[in-house]
Amino acid sequence: MLYNTSLCKAVAACLFMAFVPLALAESTAPAAATAEKTKTTTLKQFRNSKGVLMLTNRPEKYANKKDYVEVKVKYEPVYIPAKYKQKRAATEYTSNAITELVSEYAQKYSLSEKLIYAVIRAESNFNPYAVSRSGARGLMQLMPGTAEDMGVTDVFDPAQNIAGGSQYLAKMLGLFDNNIELALAAYNAGPGAVKAHGGVPPYKETQNYVKVVRRYLGDYNNGHKPLVQYAVKGVKPKMDALPTQPQKGGYIIHLRSGLTQLADKIIDEDPYYYVKSGDYTTLVRKELVTKIVEA
Repeated sequence: MLYNTSLCKAVAACLFMAFVPLALAESTAPAAATAEKTKTTTLKQFRNSKGVLMLTNRPEKYANKKDYVEVKVKYEPVYIPAKYKQKRAATEYTSNAITELVSEYAQKYSLSEKLIYAVIRAESNFNPYAVSRSGARGLMQLMPGTAEDMGVTDVFDPAQNIAGGSQYLAKMLGLFDNNIELALAAYNAGPGAVKAHGGVPPYKETQNYVKVVRRYLGDYNNGHKPLVQYAVKGVKPKMDALPTQPQKGGYIIHLRSGLTQLADKIIDEDPYYYVKSGDYTTLVRKELVTKIVEA
């Protein structure tokens, strides 16, 4: 069964550096005025002694409080084993190669191999050319901004995609104290949505996604060996191809890698852009963007 993410994932899937959840941000300035009013604002994230996260544009409120610690978050450039750097197309990979890569990145990011398999199965069903209607791409459905910030040069390359997806999954587990259910919800709908709702968001797709991945994981934990059926389906999508047409009044964000991303609203919040789509709002690092075009 293939579970691709919805349009909301286009702007909610990424947290660290390139994309940061804004569900708890304190800025309430009207959209029309925000770009000018907040150009010098710096958003920072803090965690209190109870594990509650707060993203704020007023860091002075928390910096000197004993029960709050600043959470500094960032991505690492993806590491690709030498033997896979030589591959030039997804068709050069095999199921055995995917098994080897999952083992590699499970060890690197201290993840369960079974969890990575469950996520890949739910996200793409092992098709490296899978593209969701939100624009998530590849085996683990990386979003363009996430891939860009991790140094991924080809989001459809299985090695790079698993490297990036595994790192992001590990970040979500770390953020939510290794709670698999919350980490999966954040992987699908964005960590901001999880924090805003105090648990798995009440979105049908996200709730179904969490159930499906946990069911696959449960099967693997109960002795069912993950069946890796790697299969390239169709032709490689163009880097700048949009999965759906943007709504009138929306925007198309063009990134340095050549990938594109949809947005309903964009507000200048130097050095980021507020990027809003539906109920989701995140930050996109401005240096990753080459241009923004109105739909």
